Amino acid sequence: MAAEEHCPACDAPLEERPLLIGVDRLHRTQGRFEVTRCSTCGTGVTFPQASANDLARFYPAEYGAYVATSGRITGVLSRVIVSYQTRAAFARAPLVTIARLGPGRVLDIGCGRGDLAAAFVTHGWEAVGIDPSAAACAAASARGVDARPGTLETVELEARAYDAALFHHSLEHTDDLRRDLRAVADALRPEGTLSVTVPNFDCWQRHRFGDRWYHLDLPRHRVHFTKKGLAEALGRAGFNVESITTSTSAVGLPGTIQYAVFGRCLFPKGLALRVATGLCALQWPVARLLDRDDGDQLHAIAHAPR
Repeated sequence: MAAEEHCPACDAPLEERPLLIGVDRLHRTQGRFEVTRCSTCGTGVTFPQASANDLARFYPAEYGAYVATSGRITGVLSRVIVSYQTRAAFARAPLVTIARLGPGRVLDIGCGRGDLAAAFVTHGWEAVGIDPSAAACAAASARGVDARPGTLETVELEARAYDAALFHHSLEHTDDLRRDLRAVADALRPEGTLSVTVPNFDCWQRHRFGDRWYHLDLPRHRVHFTKKGLAEALGRAGFNVESITTSTSAVGLPGTIQYAVFGRCLFPKGLALRVATGLCALQWPVARLLDRDDGDQLHAIAHAPR
């Protein structure tokens, strides 16, 4: 990493020495990756920065957000698990804030196979999704989502045409934080609502387990947010931040313990991943008790300029 690198969230200099050095524990792609911390807001940045040629390796066809499980029995089980997870997400911050707005037009950035966007469709919303995976977009389109293959850099969005937008565990994947946030600000109607959920880089799990923290997810997660860093990034893009809160995910602590013990993901794809994810809900009360007010997820609600 060059010493002159600056934080994508607040533009302050990054520390010269990496805070963490780790590997891809999910899909086990080759290479070692460094996370360097911002000297001001504490945001982490992954190096080396991924190129366009790296994406196929880092996001294989079996990447969890893309795969739609087939087969009669496995398909039913998968749909039950996904349905439960989606209902739970809609009942909690930050998505509950958007759900209460009433039907409108929503933009889901990094929509994957369309789980969240399709849920909005069933509630009367018009949903537009963006995702780099053409196959995932095809699956989302089959569920009533206007899914557009590409990224915010390549997909043209209608200006001031959306009531709400979602970065649900997708903003941490961006290769240009400022560009993507400004693109969404331009697409939202005046005072339109933005919902962001990202891992909390400043949580106790990351401090305790370091490069074996589940939500580090190297090298796919390129920006690792703190509360201060997320607020700075949103404000610099022109958003008015209403709230930033934390919560406890179901998968974070079990996944972290798995990485700490085995050094890798034991269930990286398919139905096994879905079932393991569903079973993680059983230990959620314990994780919540340990987290207290220091959960492993950050949630922001912000509004586009008038």
